[in-house]
Amino acid sequence: MLPDLPGLPVRRADPTPLERAVDDGFLIVRAAAVVAVANTVIVRALQERLPFDDDVATTAARDELARLEAEQREGVARLKTLRRRTHRSYGRSRHQFDYRVDDIDALRLREATHKELAARIAQSAADDDFVASLVAAARARAWDDVGSTVVDRLGWAASPLPDYDEGRDERIRTLVDEDIAALLRPEGD
Repeated sequence: MLPDLPGLPVRRADPTPLERAVDDGFLIVRAAAVVAVANTVIVRALQERLPFDDDVATTAARDELARLEAEQREGVARLKTLRRRTHRSYGRSRHQFDYRVDDIDALRLREATHKELAARIAQSAADDDFVASLVAAARARAWDDVGSTVVDRLGWAASPLPDYDEGRDERIRTLVDEDIAALLRPEGD
């Protein structure tokens, strides 16, 4: 059973191959859209020095979903053409992309998957709750990506070296006896 994510219907325990392919494809599409929107948020913040803007991120999310939908529709057209050519191809395949009559059912499934996935993406892009959840996930991912980079780069400042405590008393004594004493001495001594 798939996780409860906006845009994913609740399926019975044993989905059909088409349902499974569409559900898996949609998870990939959602992840790709989250990454694309997170990248937009990061670029705006780091390169353009602009604060997070929910409207900009929402527009970016809808644009990315439209691009992913178009990609799926192009896949439908490509597979339709390929399937038509395959009807005339007999014999053994010479390589993995040399489709033959025996491959028509698999090509039909792929074509149907692209078609259903494009429809699911279009439906999700029109769903304000789905888009809002995508933007929230992208914002969290952007923060995680940038935040972890900052922590990685500044981590040395946040925690002392493992042997910091060794010789600490002596370093403090030297600081007080020599460095601070030198600062307190009148000039010329």
